[in-house]
Amino acid sequence: MSQAHVLVSPSPLGARAQEFLTMHARVAPLEPGPSDDECRAAMRSVLGYSDKGILATFRRIQRRYSGLTYFSVFRQAEILFEPTFEVDLDTGQVVFAYAVMDATPDGCRSGSVRPDETVWFGFLDRDAPAFPSLDHFLECDALLHHAHQQRLLSTETPPDANAYLTALRARHPRLRPMNSASGFSVGWWTDDERLVCINGLEARLTADGHGMSPTPTVVTTWLIDESSR
Repeated sequence: MSQAHVLVSPSPLGARAQEFLTMHARVAPLEPGPSDDECRAAMRSVLGYSDKGILATFRRIQRRYSGLTYFSVFRQAEILFEPTFEVDLDTGQVVFAYAVMDATPDGCRSGSVRPDETVWFGFLDRDAPAFPSLDHFLECDALLHHAHQQRLLSTETPPDANAYLTALRARHPRLRPMNSASGFSVGWWTDDERLVCINGLEARLTADGHGMSPTPTVVTTWLIDESSR
């Protein structure tokens, strides 16, 4: 059965993400891209075989997200979802390139999806896994949009973000993770009185071979307005 676009059938997104998309997103017309036969041929030419599971995943992602566009608070830009089937000649891996791109690309930032559905963001020649899926990214963007309507309490750049979080949770033991909006370098916590976001994606993208980065991990805390609880 053909899957509907996320703006038509947003489930299993949560209520906040669904409302965010309804209010702020639209669908831009896109070209359909390569045919199934062309995708199979690209895989055979590099991998030596055609993987029907990878192709099915690509088509499902394409049907659900292609053309989605809105202003992303996380990316601080108007973004466009345009997943394109590519086989990387250097790595021999299939990549769904341009899955999340700036509507006006700067040539420096990129966003792709792997066949396991993880979302990778890149800067120049570096990229890193950011979210387990595009739905996780949408949940994060919706929550960040919501957070920016609350009262900013603090923005910190601790030298050790994990130690900072441990101390914060010791002071506020009711803080719990918000897994649906979190990723590999971005995490959310709440205790229904505050929202806490730890964003280490840019730090990860600019880290050297020893894990040291000139870009700090940012910890932002907002107090939730009572009417939003």
